Amino acid sequence: MRIIAGRFKGLRLVSPRIKGVRPTLDRVREALFSTLGPAVEGSRILDLFAGTGAFGFEALSRGAQYVTFVDKDRRVAETLKANTESLGLGHQIRIINADVPTALKRLVQQAERFHVVFLDPPYESEWVEKIVFQSALIDVLEPRCLLIVERDSKATPLEAPSGFDKRFSRKYGGTLIEIFEFRDSR
Repeated sequence: MRIIAGRFKGLRLVSPRIKGVRPTLDRVREALFSTLGPAVEGSRILDLFAGTGAFGFEALSRGAQYVTFVDKDRRVAETLKANTESLGLGHQIRIINADVPTALKRLVQQAERFHVVFLDPPYESEWVEKIVFQSALIDVLEPRCLLIVERDSKATPLEAPSGFDKRFSRKYGGTLIEIFEFRDSR
């Protein structure tokens, strides 16, 4: 996996060699960050089902303030830590080695809030339906937070529920990217 743009452009990072862990393709990441534009700069990012951490590391390279990675696999967490140390980003990264519901509960208890949330669960799972738009996730969103969902392109596109506006939906080969903006109604 390599970083596409920003201060770490061209750097290669270690990817965990685990079945089911796949980095977001370079061309998809490039298109996604072009769509996000300056929304990433200075933002706090939450990368759920972090896997390789491609989204979070790219965001930091492009000026994000801070990234919290969440993944339940210990080997993924160790790889994320090694990449964090190799880039000297320990002060800008938090790694939570837990399943997503447990991590969200912890983040809510700590009153953490994020400007951008990236949700990229295993394609064959039903995690999107279990996590997206649920109260535990909503409780960690800043007003106008962008929620980015990556899924298999064969998946039925999500409808924006009350409190969210769908800003973007596009297929890139076998990948579907959807972006929702949270309208704070708390």
